[in-house]
Amino acid sequence: MGKRMLIIAVFGCLLAFAGIVRGEEKDIQEKSKSLREEISLTNLINGLNLTEEQFGKIINVLKELDELRESYKEKGEIVAADLEKSLDELKKDLITHGSNISPETGSKANATVDKAEELQEEFKVKQAAYQSKIEEILTEAQKEVINTFKPCLLPPKSQKNPVRAGQASSNEREIAILRKIRSVRAAVYEEKRKKILEEQFKKFEEKHGKLTDEEKAKEEARLFGLVDEARGMSDEEFELNKDELASQFLIKNKAEELSEQLKEITEYRNQGKPKLDRIGRFFLNPKMLGILEAKLIVVKNFTPPPAKDLDDPGLGGQDDSNAKNRKKK
Repeated sequence: MGKRMLIIAVFGCLLAFAGIVRGEEKDIQEKSKSLREEISLTNLINGLNLTEEQFGKIINVLKELDELRESYKEKGEIVAADLEKSLDELKKDLITHGSNISPETGSKANATVDKAEELQEEFKVKQAAYQSKIEEILTEAQKEVINTFKPCLLPPKSQKNPVRAGQASSNEREIAILRKIRSVRAAVYEEKRKKILEEQFKKFEEKHGKLTDEEKAKEEARLFGLVDEARGMSDEEFELNKDELASQFLIKNKAEELSEQLKEITEYRNQGKPKLDRIGRFFLNPKMLGILEAKLIVVKNFTPPPAKDLDDPGLGGQDDSNAKNRKKK
């Protein structure tokens, strides 16, 4: 083999090997992504404190959904095969004839694309019904945890030692600030009104960057209005509305305002269309059924630790010597 041919052969081998490595990297990345998703869903389930009855009901719902998926998988494979065939014919026609493709080829490609989209929308409509079934099983407090949950690898601090879902507010800091502002006498409040929010703006700008003068003035006016509203409430009114007030007691910049506007526009455009909210996106995930089944086994096999003796010093009881002395008396 000549030197040139040898170099070409080696180069070809290197390219082939690189392709294998890239393929392996892709597999590793996909497996890693899948595991991260499963870990995050497990963290969510650990924080909800589902009862054994809730586990059973949700698992039954997801098994029904799995049967629906299987039936649509069969339909989808047929439609996908037709779609691939018609698009391949369209590609060949475009290569051969340029823009002068036959009407039959174009019409067939459009028809198969429409059929695939219709099947997808049909499945989405039926899937949305399962979201409603799961919502009926969850408590309002559990729904609140789901709505505030952020996908993560490590359990959030509030979930390391799980408490009953919904007991703790996610806006405790803001609620504490509002309580403090409410407790300030009117004369002191009016005198130091301007300084009250300085810490809020300082923390915000350290994290998000400086606000423009216009943005700051607008936010000051909104937040002072909110504070005045909170101060004017009775104790009972404040306790009922504290979470809503706290969620609004957050400084916003232009980017966040535009993001909220975009969200409103998107929701308006999607009115009437079946869609999944956070409950649906988490619980209708195909990985969720296996996670719930594994977790239910742990719940069923859980044995609470034996109750300690009331005389156990660790519980503040008396030791044996004290008990003996008591008997002697």
